[in-house]
Amino acid sequence: MKKFITNNNLLFFFGVLFVFALWFIISLSQGRGNLVFPSPIETFGRFGELLSLGSTWNALDSSLLRTLEGFAFAFAFALLLGSLAGEIKPLQHFFKPLIIVFKSAPTAAFVFLFLVISGSSNAPIWVVSILAFPILYESVVSGINAIPREILWASRVDQGTKIRTLMAIKIPLAAPYVALGVLNSFALSFKTEIMAEIITGSTSLGLGGLIRNYRNLDPTDLSPIFAITLLAIIAILILDGLHFLLRYLLRDRI
Repeated sequence: MKKFITNNNLLFFFGVLFVFALWFIISLSQGRGNLVFPSPIETFGRFGELLSLGSTWNALDSSLLRTLEGFAFAFAFALLLGSLAGEIKPLQHFFKPLIIVFKSAPTAAFVFLFLVISGSSNAPIWVVSILAFPILYESVVSGINAIPREILWASRVDQGTKIRTLMAIKIPLAAPYVALGVLNSFALSFKTEIMAEIITGSTSLGLGGLIRNYRNLDPTDLSPIFAITLLAIIAILILDGLHFLLRYLLRDRI
């Protein structure tokens, strides 16, 4: 018990109280009900209502599925190019400008680009791929670069082919870095998916589409939008919790 109750835990607890207090104060200062800034009480009340609706869970499933689709494509592409770059060092410099473009360009610009290229239903998926790819690529390259030279020398002594060494030694040893890259980028990809759904407008399914529907249904009531945002935050916190747990389990391997 003494180990659990640390100064950091207490500070985190008081930080949570501060967030809710600030939230409540801002909502009171607006004085216009749910029009601008719904209070925590109103938001949690609407949150409970939304959880009882099948449409809410369908929207959550849809957003997660779209995120997984885009993420799977990014992961496969990053594993391929990252493995090649880890095996052939000059390729790391060759791919660097591409990674810089993907990391630096505004996400909204990609949304509008893919909105024209692939249509509103597929644009969020491709935007997730673009966002997740550089993070996953760098995690693969970093994992391969971090492999001790002694292990690589031993594989050469055993006269293993480069492909066999890559598949049997390098990629498995890089797995902890890749796993952290997955968790680092998936929560961000989920947020991007929701944002892309809102921008594209025509996406009827997903949390982003649900936000647009409630906004169009009653522009004077933002409590359902805050409640949907709260649902997304909880999902992201669960992913962050998995990230923290994995980092703790792999603390001696990275």
